[in-house]
Amino acid sequence: MSRSSWSSPGDDAPVTLRLAVASVLTLGLAGCAHANLEGSDLDKVQHPAFVSRVADEAGPRVDVYRSDSNQAAKLGPTSPADADKKLEESLKPVLSRFEAAERLRSHVHAAIQTEKPWSQAVPPSQVASALETFLVQEVPGGEPDYGRLKPLGADAVVEFVIEEYGMRTEKGVPQTWVRGTGRMFRLGDGGVLWRSGFSGTSTEAGLQPLDPAALASNPRPFHEQMVAVLDSVSVRLARQLSPTNRAGGAPIPPGTGELRTPVDERTPLEKEIDKSKSNPPPDAVAPTDVPVDVGSSKKKPPKESAPPPDATAPTEVPVDSKKK
Repeated sequence: MSRSSWSSPGDDAPVTLRLAVASVLTLGLAGCAHANLEGSDLDKVQHPAFVSRVADEAGPRVDVYRSDSNQAAKLGPTSPADADKKLEESLKPVLSRFEAAERLRSHVHAAIQTEKPWSQAVPPSQVASALETFLVQEVPGGEPDYGRLKPLGADAVVEFVIEEYGMRTEKGVPQTWVRGTGRMFRLGDGGVLWRSGFSGTSTEAGLQPLDPAALASNPRPFHEQMVAVLDSVSVRLARQLSPTNRAGGAPIPPGTGELRTPVDERTPLEKEIDKSKSNPPPDAVAPTDVPVDVGSSKKKPPKESAPPPDATAPTEVPVDSKKK
């Protein structure tokens, strides 16, 4: 048996000692991998920003034929590696990186958006504009510059990163799967408020196994299952972002309140709406109403209309009042 990768030539340290050190390191990493969100910390957040992205080379990853001899037996002369690669190419266009990331973000936020501070989150369109993530298919999936969110009023960031997704065989059953990490941190000092890994499979979601051979010609069922798996993951993430030990939300300082779109970033429609609110029409009196002079406390008597010059009917003869 060859030496392990973490031992060096001439290393005479006892195996038990090396195992003990490795165990300590493993426990330390596991302890840092997850951090629960405390209600007292969440109460101090006013305007969080949600960001979701897909890591470079996250997928789709396919390990169906290489990990299942029964599936590989159906291939004939094609090697399991080539079959997995071909299936991977068929699945790649079905689910874009933008759709996967946005599906996770929007469903998590939708599940908690009625509670503060989530109800005061920075609008996703502003976040995408500031981070230039509208072109997420073309730009790298690395961590963006979150400092750009500060001018929008954001004081914390909730980030989801899809690190891997695809299709595999687990105990002889083909399944779609996803794995990633989530965290929440303050923008001011970078302090981490919450951190957690997440994963999900079509088997856990109660979905029927897909036929890998059929997906080569019709990969749409893979898209449908991935969407269902992401939705199930979002439910669990939303629960982690909803601690029960809360004081009811952070008080809003005077003069703040709900976030508004910056003036220089308003859409033409928003500008027209704001203009109509600040400049009402010059005559807002309904046509059937009569304007009232509010400057006088007494009502003026109505002016009597003068009778017409000759109110005598044309067929009547004028009578001389001097004659009897």
